Amino acid sequence: MCVAYDKEKKRAEVVEFMAPPSASSAASRNPSAVPANIRGFYALHARYGKFRWEQLLAEPERLARLGAPASRSFAADVARAANLLAADPAARQVFLPGGRPLAEGQTFEQRDLAALIGRLRRSPGDFYVGAQARELVSAVAEAGGTLTIEDLRDLKPAIRDGLSVPLGDDVAVFAPPPAVAGGIAATMTAELAGRWDRASADEKPHLLAEAAARAYGDRARWMLPHGWPNEQVAGLGGKGRADQLMANYSAERHVPVEAPKATDAIPAASLVTMDSNGNAVACNVTTYGLFGNGRMAPGTGIMLSAVPGLSSGPGSVGPVLVVNNNSREVHFAAAASGGVTAPTSLVQVLLAATIDKVPLETAMAAPRVHHSGSPDIAFIEAGERAADAAPLTKRGHEVKAVPIPSRVQALWCATGDPDFKKCRVASDPRGSGLSVIVGKD
Repeated sequence: MCVAYDKEKKRAEVVEFMAPPSASSAASRNPSAVPANIRGFYALHARYGKFRWEQLLAEPERLARLGAPASRSFAADVARAANLLAADPAARQVFLPGGRPLAEGQTFEQRDLAALIGRLRRSPGDFYVGAQARELVSAVAEAGGTLTIEDLRDLKPAIRDGLSVPLGDDVAVFAPPPAVAGGIAATMTAELAGRWDRASADEKPHLLAEAAARAYGDRARWMLPHGWPNEQVAGLGGKGRADQLMANYSAERHVPVEAPKATDAIPAASLVTMDSNGNAVACNVTTYGLFGNGRMAPGTGIMLSAVPGLSSGPGSVGPVLVVNNNSREVHFAAAASGGVTAPTSLVQVLLAATIDKVPLETAMAAPRVHHSGSPDIAFIEAGERAADAAPLTKRGHEVKAVPIPSRVQALWCATGDPDFKKCRVASDPRGSGLSVIVGKD
């Protein structure tokens, strides 16, 4: 799922390619979703890309074939999922060579994946309708997953309008459901847009918690169990609904709300980027599990995605761009991962960078607050970035200090043509992501 901005067309749009369940998933004990990233990123490239498709895949193919040192965070993920990966023969061979999980610095090779990328580089359409599609269906069946030729043939990315929330002179454009986190973050931003700049520093943690609890509670109105929206999704992120949700807000005390328990604990990857012309994209991708459903399709190097809503809950993905169409500028772009706390972390960084005008790195490092309605607890960040509980406890919140698992990737640009002096990029200091600006002196 990506939100992209085309400066020439003055248009922000969503390229949606979340993996749907296979048509046969419901009848399987080990269901898997339909691979969607290839068609999704190919659609994104077709609309916005400048380099040739083959150029983009040459380096990933080389890395998969020749190997690269396993990073500390990747090695930690493999260790975390070691029992799951060990249960699948193909995955065990790749991630647990010699029977031991990959260690930091150990060369990580994926020869089968390199061969698959080589075929994608030459003929990406074959993955969905050709010989490669038939081979993939057989490999998924061998791994115990669910996939049919019809699943692959019928998968099509969608180009959609985002959820637009006015933010001063700018507009924040969020990915809409089935990007569940996008719907929640849009609702929170709409609730807070006219209040945040008027709130004192002491009120802001309480205001954020109250808005978050209401946004998570409202989710039950528009979201089906598997994460896709129902017919009540219209108006999501709008001022009218936001005003209704905040009608009983009190700056002096906590007001509990009714909300189902939020259990979105899926991992995801996030990326944001902007080119030298000011076009930008923010993306989230997920396999609905640390390594999908833990099974690898033999001979492909592909880990099978779990099924959204059946094995891992609704998808907590939802990137955002903040744009000004009058000046044709992107002023902020971000995407977050980390499950249920991703939307609140994303909105905190967005508000701090765009309304409070604090430096992006400061906004990213600030202590975080989260409230998902149920349980009726305001969670504050523990550890070296511990948040102050006093503004919440004195207003009647039950407060609990916990590690906040979400990670945000973001960029911010001042008004004017984008260059490295007017833009900043930052990777969440809680994680192991990377941020870099490539520009001229």
